[in-house]
Amino acid sequence: MNHDLLSVSEVADALGVTTRTIRNYLSDGKLKGQKIGGQWKFLKSEVYRFIGQSVENPVTNFFENENHFKTGSILVINIPISSMRLVENLKNDLLNQYNNVYDGENRQFFYQAISKEQARVIIQGPIEYVASFGDWINNRLRSYS
Repeated sequence: MNHDLLSVSEVADALGVTTRTIRNYLSDGKLKGQKIGGQWKFLKSEVYRFIGQSVENPVTNFFENENHFKTGSILVINIPISSMRLVENLKNDLLNQYNNVYDGENRQFFYQAISKEQARVIIQGPIEYVASFGDWINNRLRSYS
């Protein structure tokens, strides 16, 4: 058995939702899976992507693998979670802004659900990108306070 593949019920248990919800995520394109032997299976990395957790640690990678011939920066923002509805709205706003405005070469954005009480945003890339997107995030956080 491949331990990197999860069934619908395993994903539902891990996320604390019903199997129907997982099937809805699948049909809406929010979660990607593949049919194997007539059953839906999901890569663990896809589930991590879906919940906003990176399998790799971007901060460690920045320090260990940074191209020393280019100027780069990284910003880590810890965000207290006061309500799941607010944090879901914030996550969607951040992803939309990144996808529509800030996505580009040598730019990275990570959203991680650290716990039920805390989320983390990590942005990495050229200084101008990190400063500009960081400022946008800071202003957005004020409206969620």
